[in-house]
Amino acid sequence: FACFNTNTTDVEIVGGGERVGEEEKFPVILEYLPYYKDILTASRDYNRHPWFTSHGFVVMRVEMRGTGGSEGFYYGEYLATEMQDCSEVLRFITQQSWSNCKVGMYGKSWGGFNGLQMAYLEPEESPLKTAISLYSTDNRYTDDIHYEGGCPIGSGLLSWSSWMFAMNALPPPPRIFKTKKEWFQVWLSRLEKTSKSYMSSWTNQQLPGPFWQHGSIDEDYDKVTIPILAIGGLEDGYTTAAERMARKLNSSSKVIIGPWVHNWPDVSVTGPRIEYLELCLNWFTYHLKGVHLVEDNRCTSWPRLQLFVRNSFKPDEILCTENGDIGDIGRFVAFPDWVERGRIVEESIQLLTDDTSPNINIVSDNEMVNVLHLSRSVENLNTLTREAPEAGCVEPVQLLNHPLQGANSGHWLRIDWGFSGDQTPSISNSVSFSSEPLDTPLVMIGVSNFIVILSASSWRRVYLSVKISDIHPDGFAGLVTRCQYDLNYLEPLKSDPKSRTYSLPLRFVSHCFMPGHKICISISPNNFPLMWPSLVPCDLHLHPNSCKLIYQTESLDYLIKNTVTFPPPRPLLTLPYRTTTPNSNSYLVTHIGERVKFVLQEDSGLEYLPHTMNLKHYELSHESYECDSDVTTALAKIHQEHCVIFDKLEFSDTCEKEVGVRIRTHQVWSGDADSYSLEEKLV
Repeated sequence: FACFNTNTTDVEIVGGGERVGEEEKFPVILEYLPYYKDILTASRDYNRHPWFTSHGFVVMRVEMRGTGGSEGFYYGEYLATEMQDCSEVLRFITQQSWSNCKVGMYGKSWGGFNGLQMAYLEPEESPLKTAISLYSTDNRYTDDIHYEGGCPIGSGLLSWSSWMFAMNALPPPPRIFKTKKEWFQVWLSRLEKTSKSYMSSWTNQQLPGPFWQHGSIDEDYDKVTIPILAIGGLEDGYTTAAERMARKLNSSSKVIIGPWVHNWPDVSVTGPRIEYLELCLNWFTYHLKGVHLVEDNRCTSWPRLQLFVRNSFKPDEILCTENGDIGDIGRFVAFPDWVERGRIVEESIQLLTDDTSPNINIVSDNEMVNVLHLSRSVENLNTLTREAPEAGCVEPVQLLNHPLQGANSGHWLRIDWGFSGDQTPSISNSVSFSSEPLDTPLVMIGVSNFIVILSASSWRRVYLSVKISDIHPDGFAGLVTRCQYDLNYLEPLKSDPKSRTYSLPLRFVSHCFMPGHKICISISPNNFPLMWPSLVPCDLHLHPNSCKLIYQTESLDYLIKNTVTFPPPRPLLTLPYRTTTPNSNSYLVTHIGERVKFVLQEDSGLEYLPHTMNLKHYELSHESYECDSDVTTALAKIHQEHCVIFDKLEFSDTCEKEVGVRIRTHQVWSGDADSYSLEEKLV
């Protein structure tokens, strides 16, 4: 590894890399993260970094200021100092005799974020020539783990805060210190200066503004002039942002959205998996070396968007087997002209219409004439007909809170579990409408808009949740897409003293409803615990006869004609490690009187990592979210534990056979109509 001083501070930033010949010059692949590389990413780094070096690249894995083995202190996400330090890392690379002064940034999640951010900030003469960005966003307010539609993300916001709270409290690697005393002093200094979670800073920034604009490239897409390869996953929280980047990034950029969770496309638990390393090698070889790796698969000729379109599915049907196999659940489709979107047609679904014209008719010029009408019967709330129903049921419908409206919504950020489950409890306790079984497939591709008319006793912090589900012939209801909004975050399309009309964009969707399945639309005031509920009581009514879902679609002929394939992944290099205790996770819903509690538990198992100082490491988390029958007394508690056991430590002043460090964090989140309350401690 190399240690070097930045010009902006007197701290040392630590990076790892492979030794190269003195006379050779190579391009550099840079991964820049706050995660402890000796503990948290050592195995995954070994899966990939040596493979890149074997193909003529230098790989640098750099720990940010105040994290891992780097000096200084770390105070929050995507700070200006983080980006300034990265600029100095780029300058450092150009000063090395082995560097050809061309750098490509690479990473997922945080590493994907800062690749975009540095592309936005760096001048044209920068050594940064390209970036591969997975599971990232162009807008930190609208499409990150903090807020969605102006509503706080409940379980995701708190669990991410808690995990970072514990991770930042881990000691620096002892191997870089001469004495045990020095090691403890540096660790204690970190604990004293940074032993606070980021939760309060996020909840104090509830509206879009400078705090969230910093680090968001959609402030000015024209500043991103280098080619970007953006990758998203249908089971990830950042899918909508990936589609937006397909429309807005420069013409040399490409986007792939696959069926993956928040993990690399060659190891995702959902599939099909693809040969991801070869994909990256193809991209980096051209943009950093100037030659095409494969003449008949030039990255410059890739379609603008390659998108996986999934058929109706149940959660277990999208999981790969141990061998990586998966059934026929969909196809990758090429969309060369996604930027223009002119070819994409729109259809609409009308709720509770009658023989009269609807009160509102907001559609695009290319909307198809055929409209799918929905109506509601007295006996069963879940009825939809393909033909225009008889007049009736045009009275406003009251939207009441219920604690199960968010049941089985899944995690906002999914890595290996936490998928959305059967939506029947949510459908049954919301105002819901579903169709007759479909005779032919119905494809939704893009961002749908739900046109809704509402009346309310007060417009202070009014939340609305909309879900679209795929009801299978056996009754299982799978979540297809959703949205939730604080309606004060949106400008109404139309407003009068009695009601307001809104257009609500839903999350990006790529789904084909199969024949025999039903489409279901559910509307409710909350989606707890995935989304934190409004704690302001409100008498809210839906005017369904004028509601409409406008969705983008594509013909099956086009999907079949433009199908593309990716090769399956190659075996990865693996470091010797073993899990001495099994990992586990669980999700449980319990009822205590009128209160409902959602409990999520995760145990990573004890991992033994002999290649990094003979480390043993485990993580535990216990999350509980509870509320009463009308969701006005929401309470969240989370306990996080990180443990690291160093097998043998040798300092100049002492030698320790085994040193264990256990970090525990506790957080409690609640609130009322006027404010949030956060209690936290570090042990």
